[in-house]
Amino acid sequence: MSEEFKFQTKTESEGKVLMLGGRICDWLPILDTPAVRSAAEVQGRMSVLNALINISFQAPVDIIRDWLTQYDLLVFLSAEEEALLQKDNDELTEQELINLRWSLESLWALMWATGMTDELQPTEWCGDNMASLLPNLEQNEDNSKLTQVRQLRPTEDLYRMLDYYYRLHWYCVDERLHGREAVISESLVYERRKALEWVFNRALDWDNVEMST
Repeated sequence: MSEEFKFQTKTESEGKVLMLGGRICDWLPILDTPAVRSAAEVQGRMSVLNALINISFQAPVDIIRDWLTQYDLLVFLSAEEEALLQKDNDELTEQELINLRWSLESLWALMWATGMTDELQPTEWCGDNMASLLPNLEQNEDNSKLTQVRQLRPTEDLYRMLDYYYRLHWYCVDERLHGREAVISESLVYERRKALEWVFNRALDWDNVEMST
């Protein structure tokens, strides 16, 4: 990926942020392009997120753990997720449940990255059709809807989207730090950027994605 392409992407992203009514930072650097994860890794992360999100909708933790075990998905858990699955539902904190619910937007970003959905607009929440595209654990569906994932979008497309959300995140954080309200949800932007950053950096696990602005 050439420096010219990356600079052009930065310019395009800045233009899109401005069109939304946001602001940009001239000195925010051009993103590096480390190795992209495999489709299998992304498939595993999506499977884990989809299962764990059910806990935020009051699914029994032991049922979710058993489902992940049945389909050989425990290997894709992060350390924090493993610890969460050792708890009973009544031991989960309100913040843990909130974090799980927000990971809907991380999952939606990964669904975009694998071509399961065409849209990843920062002004729109995850799609109404999201649940229909994913395994329904309440109905004891298997993981076949996600094991069909075979490839990621072209690296250039992934990079463009990550760069856009990176610059959106800077705008949201800067608004908050200055006591202003951004025109988009910082939490939505954060979750989607986290997912895209994770796709682009195999050196960091899910619990330690670099999210500085």
